[in-house]
Amino acid sequence: MMKVFFLCLACFWACFGFGQSNSVFLDQYSLEEGLSQSGVNCLLKDQQGYIWLGTQNGLNRFDGHQFVTYQHQPFQANSLSNEFILSFCEDRQGHLWVGTRQGLNRFDRINGIITRYGTSYKLTVNALVEDRDGSLWIGTPNGLFRMKSTASPELDFQNLVSSSDYLLKDRVIYTLHRDSQGFLWAGTSQGLYRISPVEKGIRRVIHWSLPHTPVYSIVQDATYRLWVGTEVGLHQISTQKPGSVQRFLPTQQPVLALLVSHKSVLWVSVRNEGIYRYDLQDPTLPLLSHWTGNAKKGLQSNVVTSLYQGPDPKEDVIWLGTRDAGVQVFSQAKNSFRHWEDLITPPGSLQSFFSLYTDRHHNLWAGTYRGLFCINQHTLESQHFSEKLLGERIYSILEDYKGTLWVGSSKGLYRWSGSQFVSDPAYREFPMVSKLYEDRHHQLWIGTGKALYKRNRAGQLTRFEFSSKGPESTIEAIQEMPDGTLWVGTMGGLNRIDTNGRITPYYNQTDDPESLLSNEIYDLHCDRKGQLWVTSSKGLSRLFFRDGQPRFEHFTEQDGLANHVVYGMLEDQEGRFWMSTNRGLSRFDPRTQTFRNYSSRDGLMANEFNTGAFHRSADGTFFFGGIGLLVSFNPQELTESRFTPPVVLTSFRKFEKPFAFDSLLAHDHQLTIQANENFFSFVYNTLDYSSPQKNQYAYLLEGFQTNWNFSGTRRYISFSNLSPGTYTLKVKASNADGLWNDSQILQIPIVVVPPFWQRWWFYVICLLVVGGTAQLIYQSRVRRQVAHLLELEKVKLVENERVRKLAAQDLHDEFGNTITRISMLTEIIKARLPEPSAEVLPLLTKISDNANRMYQGTKDFIWAINPDHDNLYEIAIRLKDFGDDVLDKTGIRFDINGLDESLRNYVLPMGMSRHLIFLFKEAISNTLKHAQATQTFLAFERQGDEATIRWIDNGQGFDARKSRKGNGLLNMESRARKFEGIFTLESTPAQGTVVSVCIRLPQKKPTVSK
Repeated sequence: MMKVFFLCLACFWACFGFGQSNSVFLDQYSLEEGLSQSGVNCLLKDQQGYIWLGTQNGLNRFDGHQFVTYQHQPFQANSLSNEFILSFCEDRQGHLWVGTRQGLNRFDRINGIITRYGTSYKLTVNALVEDRDGSLWIGTPNGLFRMKSTASPELDFQNLVSSSDYLLKDRVIYTLHRDSQGFLWAGTSQGLYRISPVEKGIRRVIHWSLPHTPVYSIVQDATYRLWVGTEVGLHQISTQKPGSVQRFLPTQQPVLALLVSHKSVLWVSVRNEGIYRYDLQDPTLPLLSHWTGNAKKGLQSNVVTSLYQGPDPKEDVIWLGTRDAGVQVFSQAKNSFRHWEDLITPPGSLQSFFSLYTDRHHNLWAGTYRGLFCINQHTLESQHFSEKLLGERIYSILEDYKGTLWVGSSKGLYRWSGSQFVSDPAYREFPMVSKLYEDRHHQLWIGTGKALYKRNRAGQLTRFEFSSKGPESTIEAIQEMPDGTLWVGTMGGLNRIDTNGRITPYYNQTDDPESLLSNEIYDLHCDRKGQLWVTSSKGLSRLFFRDGQPRFEHFTEQDGLANHVVYGMLEDQEGRFWMSTNRGLSRFDPRTQTFRNYSSRDGLMANEFNTGAFHRSADGTFFFGGIGLLVSFNPQELTESRFTPPVVLTSFRKFEKPFAFDSLLAHDHQLTIQANENFFSFVYNTLDYSSPQKNQYAYLLEGFQTNWNFSGTRRYISFSNLSPGTYTLKVKASNADGLWNDSQILQIPIVVVPPFWQRWWFYVICLLVVGGTAQLIYQSRVRRQVAHLLELEKVKLVENERVRKLAAQDLHDEFGNTITRISMLTEIIKARLPEPSAEVLPLLTKISDNANRMYQGTKDFIWAINPDHDNLYEIAIRLKDFGDDVLDKTGIRFDINGLDESLRNYVLPMGMSRHLIFLFKEAISNTLKHAQATQTFLAFERQGDEATIRWIDNGQGFDARKSRKGNGLLNMESRARKFEGIFTLESTPAQGTVVSVCIRLPQKKPTVSK
């Protein structure tokens, strides 16, 4: 009997003493992630947002995704003087000063140039700080140096030893700190010193006596208290009274690093003891946590050499540089989940949780493969009820309205009697109880592997059975609706039980997308609006009605759900749903239908949850359990990052060849893309280190696009074949919680240079070439057409000349013979008439005279149509013959000037010779009739391409201005206009008359091919 008692006591009330839970989630970056060495001595966040880490093997720049390492190169003067990095400082110009074990360096990040300072005297730089005047203070093992901001790189520090810029001689300077009042504090091997700014030419150095030296770390909090880490603990001192010291944390190990976070938490790093955290907002300064090394997902080293937090008050990240585990990152947002699994999990083993519940005494009950655990949430003590007693697997836990605790397991239904769990014989027919639920009437619903039972308040049972379209019909979920209907989810479908007990099943139908998403139902939830939500092996579904028929709206991974297997759902005070999956937790906002997912990288430690392991306590705390995972959190208190990170350009490539974009932008203020480089790409990054893999990005190429392109977590973009012009690439980002930074948008001006064939001068050249070519083609065509027309004209001319010659010959022969016969016949008639009468003889004489005149007129016409006479020479000869004939025997002297054979070369247009002949015949006739002249001249004059023909007499003349023009003068002017000649009449009384015609001559008589 005594053995049974002790056995029961051991089984029921065994306390595992697995230790108090003090877990922390820390991200870690070490050699595997690209850090050059595991020992991180110093940390700094620069003005752009990059994190710089000083290690024993180089300088590292981190952007949240990759490390860029700078090391000493033996034959490069622009590399680090030494790669053992001890200290950092960024000055007000944005230059990064790097202190090494052998030398001081200044890094110009824009140009990527490292400048070494100091020539013969190589310093070991333990600490760096810039004062309010811009001077750089350099802490070394041999004292403190002050270097002016205008110092040259050739500065020899040996020369400063004997100057006022060298203080604390023969003291090892471990740390430097500038307080809010501008005082410089130096932690040395011989204690703490305060160095004042220069006043009236004097700089005062005061020794702040401490009971223990040396001093390794200094920090000032928001209330201006100074915290000092020494060889044997942490001290709080007054900045006004030397000697006012309060020892706060006595240790046997030195305090290596101190930090006051933005949330007024004091972080203390003690060598070999890990991290202590104190709440500075509480006057009692309570210890918040103490982390030691080698914890799962927690601190990996007990030696934290440096602590750092960026200057932005919204920043959630604290950096821990360790001696041998790289750098670790603390985020409050990732430590909002409280972990319980370590309290009830033996070291080296893994616990799986399948049911969770908190009773009215605030005890946390957790069902596992190893039985049932009860954790006192205040004392963190745990009790274990073994699997031998309750069954190998605990499926469901419920406390009814009377305070009775019920447990459903693989062995059946159990009830807590106040001292032990008992199995009621009335319920032994349940071989396995998978689900327990209490409705509004305080009736207990018991789900088993085959049926559902309703236990009323009197203890009577009612059985419900369901058809199944799945591998089994195990009851997994029960939910009562406001109208009193009960919905039951099984592994083979969804069922509705109305108030009359009638069952209506619902199943997945392949051809109906608004049917049930899956027949394997894991949980049912009625939200505050009375809507039913269904979680299943394929996602989340919402029940709605259309035309009185139940339909389902689905949400899956394609909509942002972390994983399609959704085990359980809890609703918070804002109406958002929290769901457990195989890939972490998903938070769903039904108003915006958006998801926010939490994974092991967000502080969950693991990703895989289990069915049934979810619970909401009376105070609103959520509990979720899975494989090796039991977490709790209050959704209203869950920390979300408000830090809006800037976006930086980390890589710029042309045809995959990298270029130094910082120097390009600094020099040209734009990126220039040549015509043969029109494929280029960018890699950008947002400098948010809380969850960099979850940051979202959007880009807009202004000048080419009008709307933002949201690219998710992709940080790469490329462009090709952009039209020449000016563009601006804009990139913005959000943090892991979806908060977009619209005020710090990365803007990169881009100029795509057109190829030479798209330049304005090329267009002008092309226009000129095209115009010139067109002109040449046109002129060539015109020349060909003109040549063709000339050929035609030549042919026509030859033909006309031939016709004119034939006509002249024929007319000459025909008219000549006919007129000659007429004349001869007239003379014959005259001769044969014996005595011609006075009437006949005059008629015969007229006939003869008219025939002679007709002969003369016909002779002129025939002469004119002969093409051989279309030249100046023939005209001159014709007019000479006419003048000789007319003026012969009149007593008037007739002379001609300018008549020579060269006139034959000037061929006149057809018809001009006839008009010239008749024009000057008229002039000669007028002289003969009216001038009473004694001397006349016919002159041919040539000047250039013009010829002038003049008829001159010395007759009585007349006043050409007053005289009325007769038909003769009018005919002469008319004939001159017909061949575009210039007719001139000059006459003066008693001085004679001059008739002139000026014509344009062709160059020479063309040779006509026949």
